[in-house]
Amino acid sequence: MTPPASATDAVQPSPVWGAPPYRPMPEWARPAAPKPAPKPAPFKAKELIAALALVLTSDLVMYAHDGFALGGLGLTAFLVIVPIVLFVVARNVRRSVRLGVISALLVATGLRASYAPTAGTAVVGLGLVFAFALTLRSLRTFVPEVVAAAFSGMGALGTRVAAAAAGVKRVAARTPVGRVSILPVVIPAGLCAIFLGVFALANPVVAHGISAAWTAFGHWVALPSPGRIVVWCLALLGAVTLLRPSFRSSRAAEVSAPIMEGASTTNLLVARNAFVALNVLFLAYNLLDAAYLWTGAPPAGMRTQQYAHQGAFWLTLALVMLTAVVGVTFRGPLAQDPKAALARHVAYVWMGQGLVLALGTYRRIAIHVAYSGLSDLRIVGILGTTLVVFGVVLVAAKLHRGRTFAWLLRRQLDALAVTLAIYTIFPTHLVSAKVNVGRIESGEYRPMLHMFRQSHEGESAAAVIPLLHHSDERVRQGVAALLETELTRLGTEIQEQTTWRQKSWGSRRTLEALEAARGEIAKVLGTVDRDAARSVLLEISHVANDGSSLEEILAIPNATNWQERSGSRSMY
Repeated sequence: MTPPASATDAVQPSPVWGAPPYRPMPEWARPAAPKPAPKPAPFKAKELIAALALVLTSDLVMYAHDGFALGGLGLTAFLVIVPIVLFVVARNVRRSVRLGVISALLVATGLRASYAPTAGTAVVGLGLVFAFALTLRSLRTFVPEVVAAAFSGMGALGTRVAAAAAGVKRVAARTPVGRVSILPVVIPAGLCAIFLGVFALANPVVAHGISAAWTAFGHWVALPSPGRIVVWCLALLGAVTLLRPSFRSSRAAEVSAPIMEGASTTNLLVARNAFVALNVLFLAYNLLDAAYLWTGAPPAGMRTQQYAHQGAFWLTLALVMLTAVVGVTFRGPLAQDPKAALARHVAYVWMGQGLVLALGTYRRIAIHVAYSGLSDLRIVGILGTTLVVFGVVLVAAKLHRGRTFAWLLRRQLDALAVTLAIYTIFPTHLVSAKVNVGRIESGEYRPMLHMFRQSHEGESAAAVIPLLHHSDERVRQGVAALLETELTRLGTEIQEQTTWRQKSWGSRRTLEALEAARGEIAKVLGTVDRDAARSVLLEISHVANDGSSLEEILAIPNATNWQERSGSRSMY
C-alpha cells in the first residue's frame, strides 16, 4: 500500500526563469566576424616604372619654370604618351571595337588640342584617358561603369598608394642598398639638425653660417617649388589610379526577365488611351507643319523664318519627353503582357510620328541656316536633335527586343558622351565662318551677324580675311575693324605663351595670316573711327535680319558719315 503523500511531496511550481515547457531553450550563436577585404598585391617593377613615367610626363607637359601650364602641344603630348604607357604595361589587353573608338577619339582630341585647344578638349581628353584605362581590361565598359569606377577609385586611393609603396619596398629589398638599414644614418643626422637649429637661435654667427650654406646649396641644386610638388603628388595619385583602376562590372541584366503576372486593367486602359490621344495630337501637329513648314507657305502675315523661330528647341524637348514617356510606361508588365500588344503597337506608331517631328526640327534648323547663316549654336542644335532621334530609336529597340532599362541607359549615355566628344573635336567656328563668308561674298548681308563672334575665334578669324575685298565699303571697313582687334588680342595671347606647352599651330597660323593682311587692314580703315565701322556693320546685319529691303540696307551710311542716332542698336 502506497503511503500518503506528505506536504513536502506536493508539486512545486516551475521557476519563471526556467526553460519553457513547450520548446527547448534557444541557442544563441555569435555571428562570425566579417572577413577583411583582401589587400591589393604590391606594384610590380614594370608598374612602378610606368608610374614614374606618368609622373615625369605630367611634370613635362603641365609645369613650366614659371608655373602651371597646360594646353596646346602640352595637352597633345599628354594624350599621346599616357595611353601608350598604359597599353604597354597592361596585362591581358582586351581588344575590342570600343577600345578602337576610344583610341580614335583620343587621337582626334590630341590633334584638336594642338590646333586650337579649349577647356572642353582638356576635360574630354582626361575623360577619354580614364575610359581607355578601363577598356584595356574589360570588353564592356559603358559610361555608367566609367563614372562608378571614378568614384570607386577615389575611395581606393589609399590602398593603391599603399600597394605602390609596398612595391617600392619589395623592389628595394632585392638590392644591396635595400638590405641596409638607414636608421643609423637618419637618426644621428636628425639629432644634429635639431641641435644645430637651437644653436642658430642662440648665436647669430651660427645662424648666418647656416643661411649662407643653404643659399649656396640652393644655387647649385635646384629645389622644386611647392606648386611643382603638388603637381607631382596629383600625378602620382592619377598614375596609381590609371594603372590599377577600381573597376566593378555592373550586375544589371540587359535582357528582361519573364514577368508572370499580367498588367492591371487600369494600366492597360491608361496606356492605350494615352498613346491613342498622343498619336492624334502629334498627327495634328505634323499636318500643321506639312501645310505651313514643308510647303514654304506660312500663314498670312508671317514669314517662314518667323514660323520656324524657336521651334527647334521645343520640338527637341518634345522628343525627349516622348522617350521618357515610352520608357517609363513599358518598364513593367506592359512590356510583355499579350493584352498590351495594342498599346505597344500604338506606341510604335507614336515613335514613328516622333521621327517625323524630328524631320520638322531639322527643317527648322535648315531654314535658320538658309536665312541668316551657320553658327556654333546651330551646329549644337543639329547634334542635339540627332542625339534625341537616336534615343527614340533605342527606346523602340528596347521595347521590340525585350531589353531592360539598364540596357537603354548605357547606350543613351554612351551616345551622349560620343556626341560631346565630337562637338569638342569638330571645328564648328571654322566651318561656320567658311560657309558664311562664301554667302557674304555672293552678296548676302544676313550672315554678317555671325562675323562678330567668328572673327574673335583663333580658329576662324583667318577665314574672314577675304571680306576685306568685299564690294561694299561698309563691309570692308567693319570687317577690317574686327580683324584689327583680333590681331591685337591674338598677338598678345601668343606673346604670353612663354613655353611650348601652351602653343598651338592653329593660332599661330591665324596670326601669320592676320599679320600678312595687316597692310590691307590699315589701308581699308585709313583714318576711319574703328567703333563707328563696327557699329555700321552691326546695324547692317540687324536691319538685314529684320526683313528689311535692300534699299533700306543700302541707306545705312558708312563709318565716315556715321552719327549716333536715337534708337540705333548698341554693339553690346
